[in-house]
Amino acid sequence: EQISGRAVYEKQDFNISYNTIYRAVDNGFLSKKYKQCMRFKRKYKRHKSIEKRGTIQNTTSIHERPETANNRTEIGHWEADTVVSGQGKSKACFATLAERKTRLYLAMKIPDRKADTMAAAIISMLSEVPSELVKTITCDRGAEFASWQTVEKELDCQVYFADPYCAWQKGTNENSNGLLREFYPKGRNLSRVSPKTLLRNLSLINNRPRKCLNFISAQDSWNLELQQIR
Repeated sequence: EQISGRAVYEKQDFNISYNTIYRAVDNGFLSKKYKQCMRFKRKYKRHKSIEKRGTIQNTTSIHERPETANNRTEIGHWEADTVVSGQGKSKACFATLAERKTRLYLAMKIPDRKADTMAAAIISMLSEVPSELVKTITCDRGAEFASWQTVEKELDCQVYFADPYCAWQKGTNENSNGLLREFYPKGRNLSRVSPKTLLRNLSLINNRPRKCLNFISAQDSWNLELQQIR
């Protein structure tokens, strides 16, 4: 769909449907290596137990978030999460942020998931963004977000918390984390990832055509928004 949709967007001389591309791969007309590039659907287990991580107090619920954030009509609303190593004793992980309207995706390697470490990473990444483009941040109720008040103070924004076991409420970040997992599968020792390699992979993610953006990239979408505020 990315290839087909981008060809239309760029007004290329050829017009090929995504089903034709799938058939070419399945029937051996294209190299088998392309099958490795396909994304597979994953099954998510529904949790019916009580959320054990929701111990952070005095938070603001996602249900109080501005409508402009919910319907993606305004830039500056972010979702935060972590991508963990999942290997042995390694505590290294990625702190990740995704902007809801443009889908711009940011990530930083951090040594652990401590609340202060996570807060510092979020502040560091969003300090590079114009302050008027940091309005809200939505996260889950994991202990790594316990220093949310520090984030609010330093970035002058509002932090909202999703409901327990409702990952879909911050689906922009969840989907972007899935793209990052293509480069760093579960079990990978993230402590060995170099910042240069991470930046390169983030560039690949942010510059790929996105169906939800009519096949322009997240980076293109972000740049267009920046032009409008300057």
